[in-house]
Amino acid sequence: MDNITRIVSSGVCTGCNACDVCKHITFAENEYGFLTPVVDEECTNCGKCVKLCIYGPERDDDDDE
Repeated sequence: MDNITRIVSSGVCTGCNACDVCKHITFAENEYGFLTPVVDEECTNCGKCVKLCIYGPERDDDDDE
Protein backbone atom coordinates (compact mmCIF):
# COMPACT_ATOMS: atom_id res chain seq x y z
CA MET A 1 0.00 0.00 0.00
CA ASP A 2 1.57 3.26 -1.11
CA ASN A 3 -0.97 5.77 0.08
CA ILE A 4 -1.56 7.99 3.10
CA THR A 5 -3.43 5.22 4.93
CA ARG A 6 -0.14 3.85 6.27
CA ILE A 7 0.70 7.24 7.81
CA VAL A 8 -2.75 7.52 9.38
CA SER A 9 -2.57 3.95 10.68
CA SER A 10 0.79 4.62 12.32
CA GLY A 11 -0.78 7.39 14.39
CA VAL A 12 1.43 10.26 13.27
CA CYS A 13 -1.01 12.01 10.92
CA THR A 14 -1.71 15.58 12.03
CA GLY A 15 -4.49 16.24 9.52
CA CYS A 16 -2.50 19.04 7.87
CA ASN A 17 -4.14 18.42 4.48
CA ALA A 18 -0.83 18.26 2.56
CA CYS A 19 -1.80 14.86 1.17
CA ASP A 20 -4.98 16.18 -0.47
CA VAL A 21 -3.56 15.95 -4.00
CA CYS A 22 -6.02 13.66 -5.72
CA LYS A 23 -9.69 12.86 -6.02
CA HIS A 24 -9.26 9.63 -4.05
CA ILE A 25 -8.64 11.39 -0.72
CA THR A 26 -11.31 12.99 1.42
CA PHE A 27 -11.21 14.05 5.05
CA ALA A 28 -13.39 12.79 7.88
CA GLU A 29 -13.41 13.14 11.65
CA ASN A 30 -11.57 10.43 13.49
CA GLU A 31 -12.60 9.03 16.88
CA TYR A 32 -11.04 12.05 18.61
CA GLY A 33 -12.78 14.65 16.45
CA PHE A 34 -9.77 15.53 14.26
CA LEU A 35 -9.95 15.53 10.47
CA THR A 36 -7.83 12.81 8.90
CA PRO A 37 -7.49 11.59 5.31
CA VAL A 38 -9.60 8.71 4.04
CA VAL A 39 -8.58 6.94 0.83
CA ASP A 40 -11.28 5.51 -1.39
CA GLU A 41 -11.29 2.08 -3.06
CA GLU A 42 -10.33 3.55 -6.43
CA CYS A 43 -6.89 4.64 -5.21
CA THR A 44 -4.12 3.62 -7.62
CA ASN A 45 -1.38 3.73 -4.94
CA CYS A 46 0.63 6.25 -6.96
CA GLY A 47 2.28 7.51 -3.75
CA LYS A 48 1.88 11.25 -4.40
CA CYS A 49 0.14 11.74 -1.07
CA VAL A 50 2.91 9.98 0.86
CA LYS A 51 5.61 12.03 -0.88
CA LEU A 52 3.95 15.26 0.27
CA CYS A 53 3.35 14.11 3.83
CA ILE A 54 5.70 15.58 6.42
CA TYR A 55 5.93 12.09 7.93
CA GLY A 56 6.43 10.27 4.63
CA PRO A 57 9.55 8.11 4.57
CA GLU A 58 10.61 9.49 1.16
CA ARG A 59 10.61 13.09 2.35
CA ASP A 60 14.05 14.65 2.82
CA ASP A 61 14.07 18.16 4.26
CA ASP A 62 17.75 18.15 5.18
CA ASP A 63 18.68 20.05 1.98
CA ASP A 64 18.22 23.38 3.80
CA GLU A 65 21.08 22.82 6.21
